[in-house]
Parts: sequence; structure tokens; C-alpha cells
Amino acid sequence: MENKDFIKRFNDNPEYIFSAPSRINLIGEHIDYNGGKVFPCAISLYTKALVSRRKDLNIRLYSENTKTEILADFNNLNYDKSLGWANYPLGIFYILKNKGYSLKYGLNIYYSSNIPLGSGLSSSASILDLTAYICNYIYNLELDNLEIALIAHESEVKYNGLLCGIMDEAIISLGKKNNALLLDTNSLKYEYVPIELKGASFVVLNTNVPRSLTESKYNERVAECNKALEIIKSKYNISNLCELKSSDLTKIMNLLNDDKLFRRVKHIVSENERVELFNRVIKNNDLSILGIILNESHKSLKDDYEVTGKYLDLITILARKYAYGARMTGAGFSGCAIALVSNDKIEEMEKYIKSEYKKQTSIDCDIYKIDIVDGPKGEIL
Repeated sequence: MENKDFIKRFNDNPEYIFSAPSRINLIGEHIDYNGGKVFPCAISLYTKALVSRRKDLNIRLYSENTKTEILADFNNLNYDKSLGWANYPLGIFYILKNKGYSLKYGLNIYYSSNIPLGSGLSSSASILDLTAYICNYIYNLELDNLEIALIAHESEVKYNGLLCGIMDEAIISLGKKNNALLLDTNSLKYEYVPIELKGASFVVLNTNVPRSLTESKYNERVAECNKALEIIKSKYNISNLCELKSSDLTKIMNLLNDDKLFRRVKHIVSENERVELFNRVIKNNDLSILGIILNESHKSLKDDYEVTGKYLDLITILARKYAYGARMTGAGFSGCAIALVSNDKIEEMEKYIKSEYKKQTSIDCDIYKIDIVDGPKGEIL
């Protein structure tokens, strides 16, 4: 994406340049919509945008990745499935307008991303946060980074229909270099935890089997959790599933009298406890125990929450030949995994996984060596 591309597309000079990162979740999967604690970090894959102001109230959006363009105006921002990717940025304008923010003029926005789509690395949250950040910057809305994340999350849930938690939008907006975010999704309190692995790194493993969240079983899992919560609340004074402890599970099993719902709750409770343990262990740099926690998380997501699939299971099994541990990251149903591996074994692991994965699936996988980075940035050109 270069200035000349913007000029050719919009017949105008870009005035601003912006970027927002991707994210991985180190531990704490599928508990952000159950009031749990999560442990994500922002990573060095980005959505970028060049922007100029318009003299009318139209929004003109172009995606370099999909080679598609849409034109909308502030008076007609209703969701339209046929617009595809553009519903993510349009949802931001819709939410801001409905909240009464002053959007004084339209914008031309040229998007480009190196985040693999449908990979579980939050390409959708990245463009949502980026667009909210753009609006905050250009329209002087005076939102802080958590408020930007909340606007982006509201757009994804209410406008785009994905019943997700706040984690993705929060870490992308609040990302800090070389730090993970320990976020309590119930209270929205958070702290930064330095990631200082001695001689090891987190590596992203992309199965290259994409999925669409809104067409997956993601919303089905949310409904199952809500159903279980309503039953449990008849006997327990709780507001979310993550208030439960492992010691409660035996009684919960009898109360639910439903094996599937029980396994969903079992994952939620055990995963929330794994976050607490992971936070303690990573501060001591005990790589072997971190690996065990990652492996246990994946097993729980596979057996109890049933959101992994054969490709994620395979790539994590292959990674464990060299890594301390590996697990799926993101919503699952294919997409990406992460592995914790010694730096001196990364190259050998990469060769092995690519060869074996291709042999067993006929699909080429991708492996990313990533940095942990800051959240959105913008500047005047």
C-alpha cells in the first residue's frame, strides 16, 4: 500500500496513515464471554489504512486484499450482508452516529492487511479497532483506548452479529510492546505482564483452513454457556460461569444432568484457572510448565468444548515434537495455533511441520515468527 495507490483509487492525496495489530491469545480461550480472565498479546501482523477527508458525508472504502470498493453515506448505514468485509468499518460509523458523536465529514479509507483472513488472528477486530481509532483521531472524539475497544466490540456484536467477548478488541487497542494483557473480562480491569522468555518464543502455526465465525458454531457455544448458566443460577448465586471453581464441578454435573453442557462448563472453569496458573508461571520463566498448561488447554478445547478440528489437532501434535507445548488460539474450528519453542529449535520445527502437515493434508501451512507490539498508531502525512 503506497500513496500512489491511494491517489489512483480516490483521485486525492492521503492525509493520514494508521495501523492496528493482530493478536494471539496465550491462554484463556472461549471464556471472555463467560466473565473470565484472558491473557492475550498484540502481534506484528497489521491492518493499515491511508485516509483523506471528503467534502460530503459519504464513506468510500477500498480493500487492497479483496480488490473491492464500497460507497456509503451517513444517512444509510444499515447492515447489508452483501457488502461483506465493509460491514466491519461501516459498523463503527453506525455505532458512533447512534451514540451521538459528531462526524462532520465523510472519509476515503484505503485498507491493506497482512493478517491472514479467517485464521483466528482477529483480522475482523483489527479492522474494527483501526476504524474506531481513525474516527477518534480525525474527529477528535476524545475516546481512550478502552473506550475505542468497547465501540469496536459493540459493532461486532450488535452490527455484525457475532456474540463474542471483549478480548480481541481490548488487546488490539490496549496492546503494549513485549507485554501480554491480563484482562478480567467481567470487570474490565487489566494489568500488563512482561513477556521475557529466556531463549524461547511463541510461534504462530496457520493451518490455512479458514472459517467464518458467524457461520460457525461459535454462537452455538455462547448459547450453550448461557443455557448452562441459567440452570446453575437456580442453585448458585453467580452472574457468570467463571465465578465457579473446579471444586464445584461434581455438584454442577448432577444439577445440569446433561453431559454436553457439563463439558462446556468444565472447560470454562478449568481454563479460567489455567489463566491464573499461567500468569504465575510465566513470571518465573518455567517453560516446561508453561508448555504443559498449553497442552492441557488444547485438550480441554478439543474434548470438552469441541472447537479444534482435525487440522488444529494435527498441527499441534506435530509442533510438540520440538515445542514445550502447543494449543489452538482464537475461536478455533481450524485457523491458527501457537507453540512455545526454544529459539534454537524454531527452524528445525518449521521444516518438520511444513513437510509432515503437507504430507498428511495436501495443504501448505504457514509459520510466523512474531513480535509482541503496541496497539494502534496514526499520524498526519
